[in-house]
Amino acid sequence: MLDTENLHSGKPDRGGHDDPVALASRALHFAETYNTPPVPKIYEIWYAFAAGKPEKLCQEIRKLIAANGAVSSYELDQLHREFLALSEEQRREQELAGFHLDREMHKAIGLVQRHIGSNDRFAETLKKSANAMTATANPAKLQQTVEFLLVDNGRMRAESVKLSHSLDQIRIEVRKLGAQLEKARQNEFKDPLTNVANRRYFDRALPRFIADAFATGSPLNLVMADLDHFKLVNDTFGHQVGDDVLRYFAALLQKNVKGRDIVARYGGEEFAIILPSTTSANAKLLMQQIMAQLGRANLVVSKGHNPIGKVTSTFGIAQATRSDDAETLIKRADMKLLEAKQTGRNRIASDAD
Repeated sequence: MLDTENLHSGKPDRGGHDDPVALASRALHFAETYNTPPVPKIYEIWYAFAAGKPEKLCQEIRKLIAANGAVSSYELDQLHREFLALSEEQRREQELAGFHLDREMHKAIGLVQRHIGSNDRFAETLKKSANAMTATANPAKLQQTVEFLLVDNGRMRAESVKLSHSLDQIRIEVRKLGAQLEKARQNEFKDPLTNVANRRYFDRALPRFIADAFATGSPLNLVMADLDHFKLVNDTFGHQVGDDVLRYFAALLQKNVKGRDIVARYGGEEFAIILPSTTSANAKLLMQQIMAQLGRANLVVSKGHNPIGKVTSTFGIAQATRSDDAETLIKRADMKLLEAKQTGRNRIASDAD
């Protein structure tokens, strides 16, 4: 029987020393406790929670449990996409691209080493021929030596041309593999559903933006945006339509930002927007523009063309101050988002108001 103190902690049972059997038992216990089916994705989430890593995933699960006293299969599926499925797939992409890149580099190094060996042999031939030429003044012998050197030089030139061609081909292949590796690295920080930045990228980027704002004295605003009553869309039309709505909203956000602005999926139906060099007033104007565009949208289900109804979003805005770090800025933007929700949703709350 698991102790109740550790049940909600997302930390491994110290008595089990991270033993796979003990972790599996805890994972199944979590699935049973929260009435979620132990299918592979859900089991993987609970296993990770039992192991206590990744920490961000465990924090999200603990927040859901604290807020609702439960966690749904849908929420766990969303967390799986965000924290587990994506990283595994992209890790394979990176490993494959890295493997091929290493192979091509080894091939290039081998060619260069063989060419160096040929140069050494040709240098030795030149040395022996020079000694032979100084040892005799016989014209016939000199002519024979020169002809031999010409033949060997021709062979060296042919090898150099061949090497140059091979290195050109390898250079092309390495450039192509480098591009694939860069794409895989970029995909590591992209949400696969909405195609905007993911939580992992956001967590890395925000501290850098804050530091830059403080260094340059320019304003920085963080916006937390949440689709209103999104669960109702999922319950009424299904998760596939819900995913389409998320994609639409993400594309709308992305379309309205510019320059160094960052749109990231923060989790579930919540998005974060980093607005460097942007005042609170301009951040609010931008959110009003997005709200107006969303309000004019006529969203329908592709099959049957049934109208989804009006989809709205709520926004919380916080401007970075000298006392802020990433955690406090997110907390203040979240508080403004909560304030806007509590006063009716489909509105904006800013700490500059």
